Amino acid sequence: MHRIFARARKLLTALMLAVVIPNTGFAAISGDYSDLVASLLPSVVNISTIRTDTVGKDAGPSASLGRRKSLGSGFIIDPNGVIATNRHVIEGALEITITLHDGRILGASLIAVASGADLALLRVYPDSPLPAVKWGNSDKLRQGTPVIAIGNPLGYGSSVTAGIVSALERDIKSSLYDDYIQTDASINQGNSGGPLFNLAGEVIGVNTAILTATGSSGSIGIGFSLPANDAQFVIDRLRQFGRIRPGWIGLTTQGVTPSLAEAVRLPRPGGVMVTSIRDDRPGLKTSFQLGDVIVSVDGNDIKDVRGFNRAIGGTPVGDVVPILIWRDGARLALKVMVEENADDVEQGAKLAALVAAASASSDAYVEPPDMGLNLSAITEELRSRFSLPTDQRGVVVLSVDQNSKAGEQGLLPGDVIVRVGKQSVSSVREFWVRIDEARRGRTTKLLLLVHGAGGERWVALPSA
Repeated sequence: MHRIFARARKLLTALMLAVVIPNTGFAAISGDYSDLVASLLPSVVNISTIRTDTVGKDAGPSASLGRRKSLGSGFIIDPNGVIATNRHVIEGALEITITLHDGRILGASLIAVASGADLALLRVYPDSPLPAVKWGNSDKLRQGTPVIAIGNPLGYGSSVTAGIVSALERDIKSSLYDDYIQTDASINQGNSGGPLFNLAGEVIGVNTAILTATGSSGSIGIGFSLPANDAQFVIDRLRQFGRIRPGWIGLTTQGVTPSLAEAVRLPRPGGVMVTSIRDDRPGLKTSFQLGDVIVSVDGNDIKDVRGFNRAIGGTPVGDVVPILIWRDGARLALKVMVEENADDVEQGAKLAALVAAASASSDAYVEPPDMGLNLSAITEELRSRFSLPTDQRGVVVLSVDQNSKAGEQGLLPGDVIVRVGKQSVSSVREFWVRIDEARRGRTTKLLLLVHGAGGERWVALPSA
């Protein structure tokens, strides 16, 4: 959960799982939309993550590590298994699992994270194509447009609520480019990353944050969704470059107040005033001067700093953009090359490293002592060490706690777990997904097919 801004009586929080709050009920759209909802539900997924928390009063040597599960939502954007969600849903996760509408549980890997927007992309590997969403044009939204939110609020998956677009272009101070949709469709913690649909069944927003009353975390009818057009822009950049790669021209600006407009003889307030010019962009100083007012970018009027950031940030790197400024009581036309922001490049590299680390560690998870197994994907080094056949599939046992359930059943280093019940496993993540699935189904014994020195055998382990 993270705070976006605070007011005297209200607090804006990211939508993560917390306590159950009674539904206070808000304006709902009229009519029967059950057929529409039925067609949309398969494209929405529940997301479960496992994080490691420090247990104890300090993080020193006496502290221990515990597992914490968090829940969120997401939606399928590519039939081959690409899923969009909020960055804060998966941030810091050691394990990510996806539950599809039909109940299937798949292990997910993190493939991209956005630094300037609360978005992330996940990858699953389904046996058959998945139903992907259709994107709508969020620029066509108007106040009062009916909307439907689908997600996993407070762990209640496939939950549907309805309302209207309450407002547009909301700045919730989460980034330089905020332009959120406000809706009264009831969304709660756990809805994060889920889609906001219009009545044509198109995604027009990504549910990201809510405003709550002080001391609570439930919906009061003020939720915020990242517009679909912004989400598509970010997602396309993530898939193409691995980061957003926003345009940048090396200026910092501030809004123009009525008094500033009067001081520079601007006919009316608007635009942004240049407050600094980066020293590493010497060419800019021959074009811009401190105190210039930028009134339009590429023919579009600039109202404020947020509008300026969005105009430049959305311009492809390498393009030359026309900019109209106000200086010394007159308008002046300039052309400026849009470049990459070195800070964004650095931040993107850090996030890419985190994604790579998450991917590398996804098949090297050690189960807590209740089962006593240390597992790994089959590598060439392990295949050689344990003399495994070249076509061997499954997950290999690296070590076993001999006092654990697995040790009692005779599992040994070098054994390969091939199946859990009737389902084959090809990664450590997939193994634990199958185990969790069996436990949630109240299975008392976990049936494992194990390949060992004497061939294949079935092993039954207690599930709890």
